[in-house]
Amino acid sequence: MKGFVYKESDVYIQNAGILRRYCDTQYKLIHMRVLRRSGFIQIGESKRTAKGSAGNFDKLRESLSRSRKTVYELAICNEWSYFVTLTINAEKCERYDLNIYMKALSKWLNNLKCRKATNVQYLLIPEPHKNDAWHMHGLMNGIPSDQLEAFSIRDNIPERIKSLIRQGRPIYNWRPYYERFGWVTVEAIRNKERCAAYITKYITKDLLKSRIALNHHVYYSSLGLRRSEIIQYGELERGFEPDYKNDYVRVKYFDNAEEPLSYFRGKED
Repeated sequence: MKGFVYKESDVYIQNAGILRRYCDTQYKLIHMRVLRRSGFIQIGESKRTAKGSAGNFDKLRESLSRSRKTVYELAICNEWSYFVTLTINAEKCERYDLNIYMKALSKWLNNLKCRKATNVQYLLIPEPHKNDAWHMHGLMNGIPSDQLEAFSIRDNIPERIKSLIRQGRPIYNWRPYYERFGWVTVEAIRNKERCAAYITKYITKDLLKSRIALNHHVYYSSLGLRRSEIIQYGELERGFEPDYKNDYVRVKYFDNAEEPLSYFRGKED
């Protein structure tokens, strides 16, 4: 039985564009010279990774890029109220094994949900202390406001925290977390876009090269968080000045969908 014969235009989109929606104020238009249509694979296509240090470096670089993109996506696509730093007191919880800590934290948050009828969502990135114990930086939403206590410069807190308070930036203690796990700071998010970009900086080459790559996750997030969505793809009929470009793609960001949609063939200006 003879197979179907497809024209090149059936398989590939020339001068292709993909428009992604991250939130109501951020859209990303990606331009590629050629895009294979969904459902088609290239016969004999395979991925080969060079052996040796060069191949390992490429894998590390790709993993770093993927992790940063995913964390940024989760940060920008969801609502967050606070930037948090969570530490672990060795007398209260295991601080060298993130799996044990995250299991305890998830159980504790679930109990909090039952008691306070609140769903605390999180996006957390681990960072090691010099002694290899872990702490977390990340974003949270849904912390009960009556559990937050503002620090003052009279409290026994690090000087860097006092400096922020003197600048007029309220910093809070999350008392129930402190009593269960250890030292914590909570700060209200003032600019979502800047915070989303900032949090990706915690994903470093050193983090990926550490034992976390084998034993733990690079980031931890609540179930059910929103991701970006493709709202249009197809052939572009006019070009644009990109915010970023390389040999493969050109990218531009928009604060609404109307303008980038007009770049696609068949869409009215």
